[in-house]
Parts: sequence; structure tokens; C-alpha cells
Amino acid sequence: MNNVLFNYLNNFYTAYLNDIIIYSNNKLEHETYMKKVLDCFYNISLQADIKKCEFKVKRTKYLKFIVSTSSIKVDLEKVKVI
Repeated sequence: MNNVLFNYLNNFYTAYLNDIIIYSNNKLEHETYMKKVLDCFYNISLQADIKKCEFKVKRTKYLKFIVSTSSIKVDLEKVKVI
């Protein structure tokens, strides 16, 4: 994934294997970034599983974290066993 989107890495997106998160400061910026990522996917015939996608959210689970507009926290459900 990082090979495809290398020019944008850590500017407005990050990825781990096939998990991608796109971040921005405002709605317009976010829409621009999403379009850039989806255009890259389209150009190499890569598809996203829409059932696994979330768009325009202010809080989401990413890897073992809960990421929001104000913080990044450990997902306690993922570390309960420990």
C-alpha cells in the first residue's frame, strides 16, 4: 500500500498492510485527500471493500487504537486479556 501512495505517506494518510487512515484538518481538505487516494487506487485497478470503510468520521478504531479528532487512545477491548 505504501508503494502506491508513497507521495502522500505521513502527509495525510498512514497505512499498515491494508489498513489505511486518511486524516485532515477540515472537511474540504479531507474530501480532497480521499479523492487523491481513490484516484491512485483507480489508476492501478485496486478496489476498497466498501463494507470495511468509514467516511467522514470524527472517531474510529485503527489497529489497536481509538483515533479521534482530539486524541489517540488504546482500544481497551483489544488489551482486556492482558
